[in-house]
Amino acid sequence: MADDLGRAASRGAGITVIAQGMRFLLQFGSTVVLARLLLPADFGLVAMVTSLTGMAEIIRDFGLSSAAIQAKTLSDKERSNLFWVNLGVGATCAALVAAAEPAIVRFYGRPALGPIVFALAWLFVISGANTQFRAELRRGLRFRALALADVLSQALSVAVAITMAALGHGYWAIVCQQITMVVVAFVMNVINSHWRPSWYTRGLPMRRFFQYASGVLGTQVLGYTVNNVDNVAIGAVWGTGPLGGYTRAYQLLMVPINQINAPLSGVVLPVLSRVQDQPARFQRYLHRAQLVNAYLLGLIFAVGAALAGPVVMILFGPRWSYITPVFVALAIGGVFRALTQLSYWTFLALGETTMQLKQYLWTRPVMIAMILAGLPWGITGVAVGHSIAFAWYWYVALRQLQARTPVDARALMTQAVGCMALVMAPCALAAYLGSRLVTNPWLQIAVGLSFAGVCLGVVAALFRTQRADMGHIVRAVRASAGM
Repeated sequence: MADDLGRAASRGAGITVIAQGMRFLLQFGSTVVLARLLLPADFGLVAMVTSLTGMAEIIRDFGLSSAAIQAKTLSDKERSNLFWVNLGVGATCAALVAAAEPAIVRFYGRPALGPIVFALAWLFVISGANTQFRAELRRGLRFRALALADVLSQALSVAVAITMAALGHGYWAIVCQQITMVVVAFVMNVINSHWRPSWYTRGLPMRRFFQYASGVLGTQVLGYTVNNVDNVAIGAVWGTGPLGGYTRAYQLLMVPINQINAPLSGVVLPVLSRVQDQPARFQRYLHRAQLVNAYLLGLIFAVGAALAGPVVMILFGPRWSYITPVFVALAIGGVFRALTQLSYWTFLALGETTMQLKQYLWTRPVMIAMILAGLPWGITGVAVGHSIAFAWYWYVALRQLQARTPVDARALMTQAVGCMALVMAPCALAAYLGSRLVTNPWLQIAVGLSFAGVCLGVVAALFRTQRADMGHIVRAVRASAGM
């Protein structure tokens, strides 16, 4: 049984990595192309809407997808009831967003936002209907079906966006990209799922799901506020141009997070939930999950910060060079943002959502204050505040984990600090020094990455712990690839 679960996790990780690699190439390509076809103000205009209406997307889920995945048992009637709840909440969110259109237009003082609000509002109904289909696939560890839906929806949405941008439709290219992705993903998940909902069953006890989901919902709402308060504040104070630049730098941060950390949750959470009552295995899987985050996401962000100048120049062109310091600040914070995911997984898998919500209720306001403190210094100041906030929260979250759960968080912190000090920082410094030897942006990246690779080899040769960690990563990759 244990071996079967381990093999399923390895296969799921392998499929997820391959699929996310494909999505990364698609998203990376669309980022480069759209940055040359559209203006910063186009991105800023859409971001003004999504940064406010995105809260409805969190409410639409209502934490019930995680509740369905974490549950030890789930009957067809319970699953169907959850479907109808999510659909009803999604429809309610759609109506509320549409009704809020006048307020959104007045808040920013831009009439062009009205049609965007109405174009995106109805997607909450589709997302609500999709919630339990996707949760069913994740609960069944059907990662291949999920990967197919994700890749196909990403590919079609990118094609639509680039075509519309090339035809001169401006920000509507971004709007239609989001519409295409949501609709195609829903259709694919319905086709791939072996389950179909029945009518709502009255009198069926559902309290355990809502009790679990309430904590998830609260933490997600607070988390979303932290992740989007910067966009709202920049848009209100500095306007569409600076907001468009900030969102491009932020997207560079989110691309690896979305392609590695977000889908990794789809593998890690179901596996951790199944071993939640086996402390030794639970701790072992946590260590492995952190190794993936540290050696993939953490290393990407560290080296990315060192090579920010040539990366921005190649991806976006000279007119976007002003976002280079913004990306540097965000990437440094991205290291801690990747590592904090571990505490989130732990609380969810152990069913301690109320405990995590209590933690969020006092840590998230502090983080918001840190982010907004940088607003007088423009988008770079906000980015610095954002990174300081996540570094602080990473430390606090591990302290809380040590105090309130059976997890040995000190060992996790030791592992993470060792990786930052002995792997990330040296590789980032090597990449930066290497890039200074040449002037062509492409050569700067090539030389910088080469220096970082050599540095990684030296670290593996000198430090036994880091060499063992890298060995675990290599074995995990081989297992996920079926080698």
